Amino acid sequence: MAETPETAVDMLAAAALEIAGGDGWRAVTVGAAAERAGIDPATARRTVRCKAGLLAAIADRVDRRMTQSLDEDATDPAIPVRDRLFEALMARLDGLAADRDAYVSILDTLPRDPGGALAALPSLGRSMARTLEAVGESVRLPFGPLKVKGLSLVWLATLRAWKQDESADMAATMKALDGYLARAEEMANTFLPGARMVNGSGAADETV
Repeated sequence: MAETPETAVDMLAAAALEIAGGDGWRAVTVGAAAERAGIDPATARRTVRCKAGLLAAIADRVDRRMTQSLDEDATDPAIPVRDRLFEALMARLDGLAADRDAYVSILDTLPRDPGGALAALPSLGRSMARTLEAVGESVRLPFGPLKVKGLSLVWLATLRAWKQDESADMAATMKALDGYLARAEEMANTFLPGARMVNGSGAADETV
């Protein structure tokens, strides 16, 4: 594992990733994660309750790794929002690297599991809200929810590219992410004229 878990929920998340990396996401249960982590099953179920809870705990791990890896430039208003989001989403991908097989299994399994995919949506929204906040973008009304939805689409599309990209430099993934963010920015500038960004020249502009 890439880091030493310090709490029961972290231990369960790490154990779930270990199981998914070796046997696939379908093999993951709260009981199996508890056994792998050496945690009493009753305690585990009180901690995460169900498989969706494990997925939420895993998402929280990625969120923490992202925020811990970003520096003060992440919220620098002189840097275009698109560039800041690029760095934040790449930091998220870096957080997946140590458990790549597990995440690929999750990405392969959830589309064929409507219930699991639906249960994962709140975690996706929270993670994208945290990503926006990490780069200094508001997620409050009126535009915040639209930003979260737009970034969620960018992230899911980028994950599909990342899943196919096994290169060391992730050049294909970075190219795909840059393109998705550019299209999202173009759409936001067209349909969300009240949302503010700073463009490359430092002037105020419209954005996601």
